[in-house]
Amino acid sequence: MIQLSEKVLCSIGLVLGLVILLGYGLVSYAAEDVIVNATTSGGRIVFQDDASHGVYLLGRAWADFGSNATLSNATPSLETGTGRSVFLVACENDRRNEPGGTRTAAFTLTVWDPAGVSHSTTREFGGICSETLSVDCSPSKPGEGRFEITSTIRERRLNLPAVFDR
Repeated sequence: MIQLSEKVLCSIGLVLGLVILLGYGLVSYAAEDVIVNATTSGGRIVFQDDASHGVYLLGRAWADFGSNATLSNATPSLETGTGRSVFLVACENDRRNEPGGTRTAAFTLTVWDPAGVSHSTTREFGGICSETLSVDCSPSKPGEGRFEITSTIRERRLNLPAVFDR
């Protein structure tokens, strides 16, 4: 039986640890998010002085990992008052990630007030979800704004050729 000294064992351990650390760094550097599918829909919001403000459901966003499908359905147009309004989107992801899966469903709601200032929120999920996104918007002047609802499926993938091309 071969006996190794403590120094040799320590050196082997250090080299092995360095190789693992470098491998992890290379894999982390080579991983990238790829958009598998994305759908965006939107509409307009008319902010008026003489209308009351409130809470509005703007539409629905949906994702399905099994079919790589996304959907964003939006109300084409609505009217509300100036002051604080809350805008909502119902979001769903109907399927689980496969075991060890790296897919993410991302839902974004963005509302632009009449001055062109954006108010946005994004939520990401790795599995089945049923959530409501909300954005507050408080324009002080009347005018026309707009909104967008985006549903995206992203997947984390290794791109080793990109590492060597950099």
